[in-house]
Amino acid sequence: MANLKDFYTTAAQLYEAPLLELSQHVLQVLGSKLQRPHDSECAHNFFLSVQADYDGCEQALLACSEAWSWLYSNGFICQHPNHEAQWISLTRLGKRHYEKAIPLKNWMADRLLPEEMIHPALQPMALRLYKQELFDTAVFEAFKLLEVSIRQAAGLGDEWLGTKLAARAFNPESGPLTDSAAEAGERQALMSLMCGAIGSYKNPQSHRHVGLDASEAREMIIMASHLLKIVDSRRPA
Repeated sequence: MANLKDFYTTAAQLYEAPLLELSQHVLQVLGSKLQRPHDSECAHNFFLSVQADYDGCEQALLACSEAWSWLYSNGFICQHPNHEAQWISLTRLGKRHYEKAIPLKNWMADRLLPEEMIHPALQPMALRLYKQELFDTAVFEAFKLLEVSIRQAAGLGDEWLGTKLAARAFNPESGPLTDSAAEAGERQALMSLMCGAIGSYKNPQSHRHVGLDASEAREMIIMASHLLKIVDSRRPA
């Protein structure tokens, strides 16, 4: 049966642990105790054991309370149906993460960039890389796919690259992917948007390490997804 002491030798280590990491370990401890449907754990008893393990350190108790609350509010633990409010059990989500040893950071990535929010073509590569926290590479792959999709939809050769490709495909007057029924300013704006996106988000990733964080990469991948949908709508029937 797992114990927090298996992960944190001292109260200081426990208190300084990031919330998501500590929540992961609390889930492991609870999962090792709650193997059967009728098994339950009392919050009071859990915190008494923490208090005993860490010599009554209030900071350790507070940190564990934060982790417990995080697991509860995000649906990993719930009140046991046959007991009062302090008695909990693992939810189906909690059991799945415990039994398959799925990191909570994967769940966070899914929440921040769920599959249903992005173009299906981005899921095999860009989404997988994002979940692996390879943010620069994920963004590069997303906009490389956008470039390839523009080239294919416009029927242009491999010699057309980057912003020149986007400018040719969406040229307001003669581009094969421009919407001739749209107002001239809108056609120009869409060409500029496509060129700007590829120039700003694909090209820097291919030349150097940019060092994107998760939120920046998420926004860029969502933009690539939106632009891919526009390209799809302009493909010849």
